[in-house]
This record gives sequence, structure tokens and C-alpha cells, in this order.
Amino acid sequence: METKRLYYDDAYQRAFQARVVDQTAIDGQPAVALDRTCFFPASGGQPHDTGRLDEVAVVDVRQSNGRVWHLMQRPLEGQLVDGEILWPRRWDHMQNHSGQHILSQAFIVAADALTVAWRLSANSLTVDLDRPLSESDLARAEQLANAVVQENRPIRARVVDEAELASLALRKQPQVDGRLRSVEIADFDRVACSGTHVSSTAQVG
Repeated sequence: METKRLYYDDAYQRAFQARVVDQTAIDGQPAVALDRTCFFPASGGQPHDTGRLDEVAVVDVRQSNGRVWHLMQRPLEGQLVDGEILWPRRWDHMQNHSGQHILSQAFIVAADALTVAWRLSANSLTVDLDRPLSESDLARAEQLANAVVQENRPIRARVVDEAELASLALRKQPQVDGRLRSVEIADFDRVACSGTHVSSTAQVG
């Protein structure tokens, strides 16, 4: 069975209860799959969440064939668990990922520069563009990005099907078929994305 990803419905949910549906070892670490989870697995440039299941630390989170695997500090006992993500880490990821969406669209508007990759770590966020930028390009993009943050535009995520996808002006066309998740910043940006985001641009800070 696939894992229900609770962060798709509410990225602000921190705690949950779930049932263990499978156990294994991954890279020498005990790992469990749950029927539902708030834990985000590393994907698309955004790092994984950490936290706990019962009183056991979750040290890594991965996904495979629709399942989310929680790599544990030690084996987990029992079939019903209480889970909680480490909120400061998740909040940092939500702010930075949302900020990257704003900045990537600002680079297009200000300098016709496309984002080809991005990476978030504990102390940095990098955005790779398809061409060099001048100082004036950077200044225009920065000014626009800051204006969008200050305007406190709503950010929402929703699932769209192939029929609707054809009519959406996405910043970057996805390389997948079928239904996908679209993250939209009101009247500014729309892109396919499975990550976690804040609910308004002002929360980027």
C-alpha cells in the first residue's frame, strides 16, 4: 500500500498517529513504512524531515514505489505509533522552498533566466540558472522578489489532472504523465512541485 502523505493536505501539521505496514533495513538502518505520515522524504532539492516515532529518532526519510520509509535510530517496537516532525527544520524548509519559487519566477521576469536546478542545505540555498546575470539583472530580480514577499500573496497547492494541465501556464513543464501537484503564488508563479510551502509570501520572511 502507498503511504498517505499528510503534508499534501497540511504542511503545518506536526504530529500524527499511524500504523506500521512494513519494516526493513536500509543502508544498515532499521526502517519502517507507515500507512500515513507527516514526514517529507528528500525530493526535488528539498531535504527530508527529521523527528521521532514514539520515542525513537527518525534520522532519514526516503520514498520508493509510493511508500515513505522512515530510517530509525534504533528498531521501533509496536504497530501503532505517535509521530512528530522537528518543526524548526520543516519551517526553515518551507520558507526557503517558497522563497526559491518566488526568486525563480523573478529571474524569468527580470532577466529571462530559467532555473535549471536548486539545492537546500542546513546553511545555504543555491539556484542554478541557464545563463549569467549582470548586476542590474540581479538587482531587478531582488527588487521584484522582495515586493512579492511584502505583498503577502497567498500560496496554494492543488492536484490537477492531465486535462487541466494543458490549460495551465506552468513555469516549467513537468516530465511526468497523469495527475500532478501544482503550487501557485497568486498572479505570479505556477509550477509542478511536491514540496512543502508556507501559505503566504510574507511568511518567507
